[in-house]
Amino acid sequence: MITDLLKILLSITLSIPIGLEREKQDKPAGLRTIMLVCLGTTVFTLLGNQFKGIQNFDGLRLVYAAIVGIGFLGSGTIIKREADIEGITTASTLWAIVALGILIGFGYYLLAIIVSILIYLMLKIKRLFPDK
Repeated sequence: MITDLLKILLSITLSIPIGLEREKQDKPAGLRTIMLVCLGTTVFTLLGNQFKGIQNFDGLRLVYAAIVGIGFLGSGTIIKREADIEGITTASTLWAIVALGILIGFGYYLLAIIVSILIYLMLKIKRLFPDK
C-alpha cells in the first residue's frame, strides 16, 4: 500500500515539470491534464498488476486501454488550420506521459526519472534552436 502511494506521488512529481512547460507554452494539455494522465495511467498499471494471477483476468488489458484511450484524447488536441497542423507535439506528449505512468506503475523508477527528463528536454529543444 505504501509503495503504491509512493508510486502515485512519483507520477505526480515527475509530471509537474512537463505539465508546467506545456502550461507555459499555453498548450491545450497543460499542468493538470499532464498530471492527471500520468496519475491515471499509474493507477491503471497498479490495478492491472495487483490482480495478476487471478483466473480469466489479464491485468495488462488495463494498461493497453490506457495506451489506446490516450489516442482519443490526443487526437482531440490536433487541429488543422489552413496549411498548418497544430497539436501534434501535445498529442505526442500525452502519449509519452502514458508511457511514463506505466514505467512508474511497474516500478521502473530510475528509467521513469530519465524518461521524464528526456520528455522535458525534448519540449524545450525548440527554444534552444530558434528559427532564423
